[in-house]
Amino acid sequence: MAVLGQIRKRSIFLIIVIGMALFAFVISGVFTSNGGFGSNKPIGEINGEEINYETFNMMVEQAQNAYGLNTLNAVNLAWDQGIKNQALLQELDKLGIDAGKDQLEQIISSDQSIVLNPLFQNEIGLFDFNKFSSYISQLKSSNPTLYDQWRFQELNIISLAKQKIYFDLIRSSVIYTDVESNIQYHIENDKVNIEYLRIPYDEIPDSIIQIKDSEIFSYLKNNRDSYEKGEFRKVDYVFIPDAASSIDENNLRTGLEQLRDGFSQLNPVSNTIEDIIGFKDVKDYSEFIEIYSDVRWDSIFKTKQEISGDFSDILFGLRKGEVFGPYRDGNTFKISRMIDKKRDGNLNKVLLADVVKEIVPSNESSNNNYRKASQAEFDANSDLPLNSSDQSLFIDSFSSFEEFDSGLPGVENSRQVIKWLYEDQTRVGDVKRFTLNDGYLVAKAISFNKKSLPNVDDVRDEVSETLLKDKKFEFLLKNYKGSNDIDLISQDYDIELERATAVTQNDPILVGAGSEPYIIGSAFSLDTDETSNLLKGNNGIYIVRLLSKETAEDISIGAAISNSLSDREVERISTLIPQVLESKAEIVDNRSLYY
Repeated sequence: MAVLGQIRKRSIFLIIVIGMALFAFVISGVFTSNGGFGSNKPIGEINGEEINYETFNMMVEQAQNAYGLNTLNAVNLAWDQGIKNQALLQELDKLGIDAGKDQLEQIISSDQSIVLNPLFQNEIGLFDFNKFSSYISQLKSSNPTLYDQWRFQELNIISLAKQKIYFDLIRSSVIYTDVESNIQYHIENDKVNIEYLRIPYDEIPDSIIQIKDSEIFSYLKNNRDSYEKGEFRKVDYVFIPDAASSIDENNLRTGLEQLRDGFSQLNPVSNTIEDIIGFKDVKDYSEFIEIYSDVRWDSIFKTKQEISGDFSDILFGLRKGEVFGPYRDGNTFKISRMIDKKRDGNLNKVLLADVVKEIVPSNESSNNNYRKASQAEFDANSDLPLNSSDQSLFIDSFSSFEEFDSGLPGVENSRQVIKWLYEDQTRVGDVKRFTLNDGYLVAKAISFNKKSLPNVDDVRDEVSETLLKDKKFEFLLKNYKGSNDIDLISQDYDIELERATAVTQNDPILVGAGSEPYIIGSAFSLDTDETSNLLKGNNGIYIVRLLSKETAEDISIGAAISNSLSDREVERISTLIPQVLESKAEIVDNRSLYY
């Protein structure tokens, strides 16, 4: 009980120690509804397994706390990592891979924050897993909340153990033979010295090449994966800011001028007119600010650099007692009075008192802004343009390719518009008015589009650039009829030959041209003094002459090299497998219903 007493005094013990300061979405039976945490309220499914909302939301909060993310980014991180890992764990279940107490003990015993904790050490100072297990057992009855947190972490650790078994199996099957290792060794160490002619594509005029729309469309069909646009929903919208009018701003200025100079007002108690001394003359300026300013005064001396706004020079130069304003500072109007000046070390500082009025719309302006939004909504429902009644409103469009888009570009708090756009009951032509933090937005669903190739006009420049390279290469082949006379072609295009030394296939960079793996690979296939045919590269058309080749001396390929290559391949496969499993998984995403 003494141990539990110490633990109770340290409520974050499990988070710091047992949690091992890890944050990883590798949770078996926790990401889905089988973990027993929370109610069965699915936020989605993966391969038929429901994803528990309460547990998922706990993961979102973990992401926010660990990485300082906003809600939407934390949701995306939890979802992306959770889906990948759950797909992997489902695969492990199919393969019959499991982990038990031994694997759990192995992982826990490798964490120094647990092993070195005196609470879990025996008489001679060594970690005792039985003590650790005993503590967990007592925790189940003494503190169920902390026990549930441990269960969450325990399932996490078991999942780690299962994955370790799986990837250890992969590691044991990935073996680089001496032959493969030797090939990789020569790719990295064999070198060529070459002389080459590079004809930049720009040297061949575009005007001599004709590209037909049918060729562009054919290219799109042959490269559908790169150009096909996914399903998307298009929305038109207008935004009406709930902002102060010019009349409101003038009234604020006038009000501040009266506060500056003094004014008269009716005393409701005595029913008499009384004169109020203005800010420029009042003695108790602190009380005046307390009564009439929207922002409290901070009586801090400031340097010139610490005074914000466009009028810092004027404010810093005021004489003691002098008042400046009204002037605009961001979303406020101010009048400022110089209270005092002093020398603080090597710095001159001043004390300013400000009466601040925030620029907010009047009731009349707010009502007018609301009427504008209501009229735009009415017009859109009548099949009229959103700005039919007010041409000053700008109609913008947005195409959403993802149900979980964060919102409309540049419009804060507009996630709700995307949610509406993807609701089952929303149809093309539907209109809705939204009240946002700083105004109103009226949206109209314009189209729901299936997967399709883009219009030729939309990709003409991009595809034409690719096709031009092919056609210019064909043009040179035809023009020189297969000739590889490097000197002749150099003279024709007035381009000097260049040289590159000690170039490897592993790093196929030509200075001034960039990466050219095909060109360098072709050079390695040549014999000394042999000249290549015309070659199509990334950054031009080449002819290459091999000056010399340096073949690395054969060495006895040791286990270290083979192991290094195997480790590199295992790392690649380890990253690839979760992505492949996710791509093949049947996923139901209901996040938009909750966030």
